[in-house]
Amino acid sequence: MEFRFLGEVTCGLFGITEDYEEAYLSLDQHLVKNRESTYFLRAMGNSMTPLILPQDILVVDRSIKVEMGQIVVLTMNGQRLCKRLVRQEGKIFLLSENKNYKPIPIVEESEAVFFGPVVGLARGF
Repeated sequence: MEFRFLGEVTCGLFGITEDYEEAYLSLDQHLVKNRESTYFLRAMGNSMTPLILPQDILVVDRSIKVEMGQIVVLTMNGQRLCKRLVRQEGKIFLLSENKNYKPIPIVEESEAVFFGPVVGLARGF
């Protein structure tokens, strides 16, 4: 799907007119790099706020290797989660962006299966 792209916007003194229209912008071209391995999931809950809000659409690309520091989607002990993957003091944790949630350690007994990293999001749908 393509949308008309108006270019950049300064949040300041003047408005936008049709004189500034540049071209059409495909959100697919910006959000989907690997069509066969890209999935969309709707965020639920508030553990990742303020970065990810409830109802945001997460773009996950399974062809990209999961690395430390990334926001990832995984299944752990039968529950699908979206968290930041980090290593602290030699241990691996899943962190929420919302400081009201405690880190979740990934231990040997954890049944963690990584789906892929979040590579983008869409808000307001």
